[in-house]
Amino acid sequence: MRVGVVTTSYPRGPDDGAGTFVADRVATLLAEGHDVDVLAAAGAGAPGVSEVVTPTGGRFTITRLAARVGTAADLFARAGAPEALEAGTTVARLAALRFTVALAAEVRAQAGRWSRVESHWLAPSALVVAGAAPNLPHRATAHSGDVALLERVPFGRSMARALVASGARLVFVSEALRRRFAVLAGGTTGSVEALPVPCGLFAPAARPDLSLRASLGVAGPTVVGVGRLVPIKGFDLLVRACAPRHDREARIRLALVGEGPERERLRRLAEGLGVDLHLVGHVSRDKVGAWLRAADLYAQPSRVLPNGRTEGLPLATLEALATGLLAVVSDSGGLAELADRSSEVRVVPSGDVLALGSALRRGLGLAPHL
Repeated sequence: MRVGVVTTSYPRGPDDGAGTFVADRVATLLAEGHDVDVLAAAGAGAPGVSEVVTPTGGRFTITRLAARVGTAADLFARAGAPEALEAGTTVARLAALRFTVALAAEVRAQAGRWSRVESHWLAPSALVVAGAAPNLPHRATAHSGDVALLERVPFGRSMARALVASGARLVFVSEALRRRFAVLAGGTTGSVEALPVPCGLFAPAARPDLSLRASLGVAGPTVVGVGRLVPIKGFDLLVRACAPRHDREARIRLALVGEGPERERLRRLAEGLGVDLHLVGHVSRDKVGAWLRAADLYAQPSRVLPNGRTEGLPLATLEALATGLLAVVSDSGGLAELADRSSEVRVVPSGDVLALGSALRRGLGLAPHL
């Protein structure tokens, strides 16, 4: 059958980490023999392009739609749409409106050839599908920022209840996220499904791989974090937690894989605290796997933002655990649920730099801070 996939983020190239889990889902659909049409946001190129490729397993089309106004930055680039919309600028709101209208029009135009549709992010994707293709079987996945948006916008409760009434099969990446949506919808609904991890790229491995580590330019006890360099990831807390408290304390090497507007701030912070920080930037998916195999420990210190937004359950953390890495995570969002699923997870209070630092040092087999 032909399946429509409606999303905001979808990788624009091998070094783009935005929406990689959507690409993983598309790969699964293709492997099952389906044809797939993806509707997603455009990048920095033309305001709307249609690209047709033919990967192994079926015919695959991508239609990219405008997500900016004039010469302004792409709404889904750099920090991402949640951060851009939280800034409250008129340009960001107009870009979101333009994208949503274009997305609805494209769903109507293509829905006639689809047997079913899958959407990622409830707002706007699932809401658009519910309105523009109400008769199609619909699987809608919530990832976190979308539920947080419904919690804050006018009529968010009404939109949540409309999604339930639409008959869409609602899927949440964590139980914490499903509970938050239940408050909006007036009752628990949907199911919880963790994002799948590609086995080939993130298979268990002996660690650390010293030759791989040397090729990446790092040495000694190494902590890796993966994700967009934005406040919700808590990487500034991680830099502080890695800072030595006295001259005799063993130094921790920290590698952050990803890009974002916090890059320069993190660099300055590390320099001031004497932290050996390597800012890797965007890399391809296989290079992410290489950094995980070279590491001694993985850290995901995500925080709760002042507006209450948390992460759902970052795919990067699941990928790290799949390789056999010990992971130190905060109790923000769905991360705390990992403690019940893996013995290789250590949970610390969100925002607690001392607890994070102690957990890192114990995980590395170093003496804790004195």
